[in-house]
Amino acid sequence: MKGFSVKKDKISLKAFITVAIILTVSVLLWFFTITSRYVQLSQYKKQIIDDADRNTDIIAEVLKADEETDSYVRMLSEVYDGRVLVIDSDYRIIKDSKGRNLDAFIVSEKIINAMTGIDTHYVYEEDGYFRFIKQVRSSSGEVENLIIVHISNKNMNEIMDDMDEIQRIIFFVLVIICIVFAVLISRISVRDIRYINNQIDILQNGNLDKPIEEKGFKEYRNLIENYNETIETLAKIDTSRQEFVSNVSHELKTPITSMKVLADSLVQNENADLNMYKEFMSDIVDEIDRESKIINDLLTLVKMDKDSSQMNISEVSVNDLLDVILKRVTPIAEQRNIEITYESFRDVEAEVDEVKLSLALSNIIENAVKYNIDNGWVKVSLNADHKFFYVKVADSGVGIPDDSKAHVFERFYRVDKARSRDTGGTGLGLAITKNVIGMHSGTIKLYSESGVGTTFTIKIPLKHA
Repeated sequence: MKGFSVKKDKISLKAFITVAIILTVSVLLWFFTITSRYVQLSQYKKQIIDDADRNTDIIAEVLKADEETDSYVRMLSEVYDGRVLVIDSDYRIIKDSKGRNLDAFIVSEKIINAMTGIDTHYVYEEDGYFRFIKQVRSSSGEVENLIIVHISNKNMNEIMDDMDEIQRIIFFVLVIICIVFAVLISRISVRDIRYINNQIDILQNGNLDKPIEEKGFKEYRNLIENYNETIETLAKIDTSRQEFVSNVSHELKTPITSMKVLADSLVQNENADLNMYKEFMSDIVDEIDRESKIINDLLTLVKMDKDSSQMNISEVSVNDLLDVILKRVTPIAEQRNIEITYESFRDVEAEVDEVKLSLALSNIIENAVKYNIDNGWVKVSLNADHKFFYVKVADSGVGIPDDSKAHVFERFYRVDKARSRDTGGTGLGLAITKNVIGMHSGTIKLYSESGVGTTFTIKIPLKHA
């Protein structure tokens, strides 16, 4: 059977479903057959015993009336293909359907128990016969006679054999039907999987813009839905990667182009004096510094992506960390008369990677200074509760337009490209910041209004998970 293919010690789903259904139904059919046989056998025995009880009641009535019982005894023995005995209270045989052993005594534990009233209704099976013992009591309630009926099992066995043969035939027919249905069910069950696999083969050729059509059972629809979402995410990642490569190429090419233009100008200008050389070389140095900064930021991002699980966690005073950063940024702010204020509501000790967190906070605070107005202000605050610490950086700067707020954390995204280049920005600072905060299981939120100012709120757990 095609579905029963085994490869590398793995059984196919189709084969598993087929075998599971066949085994399950076979066990149920076998159990039903055994149970049915037991029930039928019990009912047959009960029917024989009930019938024998009624017939022996007739003999008992005849005995009480002192009428001739021989004909009833013989008739009953013929009906049951067995033997009927009647014994008196002295354990002497007074009637025998076979006409033998008359006046002989018969004593056994079962007969004694029946005669003495220990057992009032006795039935047992022995030597291919049912033994049925019926008490005949006098008007005073004493046991006067016992009627013993030997009922042959021959008819019952023949009937049960016939029934067993019929049940075997039915069993095998049902098993064959079960196999057919199991194969059909297994084919239907894996049909959608084959469809999904075929679609995946198509997608492996790079066609990520065509989702798989959702159809089939509910579980398969959920699988396809999740797969389509994954493919959509991969397509976005692929697009983002392409844009990132394009942006990197552009950002790295721009300083090189500028340097080439400056160098060509010097080469082509035979009358260039020393001052022109100094001016052009100074511009070339600025472009080299800019190129170096872009490369360093790129290396930082790549290292974070690669070593995202490698964190040098230690107990750090966030208050002291902010003090160091603000001392470093203050001279830059004073050049444009920007006032920096710092408010700490409590001492905060947190489990963080000091180097990475310092880089993230520096980017936020430096941006607040760089993209501010002259004579503006920057307010930094630190607070904490029992689970998190919060850093808030607000400025009176140029703000961020509404259409740019969703993109400011993207790599190489700039709200104002010309202004960013003038301030030495690479478009990677906020991307690095968000990456670092994410590595600390934290969040960063942006509140900004164009022309009014910007506020960043950072929330990070005190304990590193």
